[in-house]
Amino acid sequence: MRVQIALLLLLVACDRRPRAAPAIYEIPDDYTGWVIVEYAVPGAPALPEQRGERVIRLPESGKLRTSSPQTTGIVHNRFYFVDGTGTRTPIVDRERTTGAAPGEAARSHDRPVVLGFETGVAIDASGRRAFDRFYVGPGPAGAPPSP
Repeated sequence: MRVQIALLLLLVACDRRPRAAPAIYEIPDDYTGWVIVEYAVPGAPALPEQRGERVIRLPESGKLRTSSPQTTGIVHNRFYFVDGTGTRTPIVDRERTTGAAPGEAARSHDRPVVLGFETGVAIDASGRRAFDRFYVGPGPAGAPPSP
C-alpha cells in the first residue's frame, strides 16, 4: 500500500500540465465587443503574472495572442476596464455573480458586463488553437466570432 501511495504522489508531482490559474483581464476603457485570447502561439509574448494571477492586457482590438499555454479548471477570473492612467474599474461577470441564464447575452444591460465566457480549442487548416473568448459590454452580445 505504501508503494502505491508513493507512486501516486510521484505521478502527481511529475504532472506537467498547466494548472488552472485565475486571470486578471485588463480591457481598454469603454471597449465593447467580443474578446479573444489565443494561447500557445509561437513567438508571441508570454503573459505576465501578478501575485499568482495571470495578467491579460488586451489591446484596443480585443484580440490577444500569447505564447503562454492555456489553463483550464474552475477559477475566479477578474475583469477590469483600464483607462489611460492604468486605473482599473471592475466589470461585473454576470455568469459568475448571478448565474446568468443562457439567453442573458441576447438582452441589453444597464451597464457593461461580461457574458459568454468560453474556453475552447479550434482545429482548422492552420492547426490546433486554444482560446478563451467572452463578450464585454451592455449587450446584446450577438453571435461569438470564430477564434
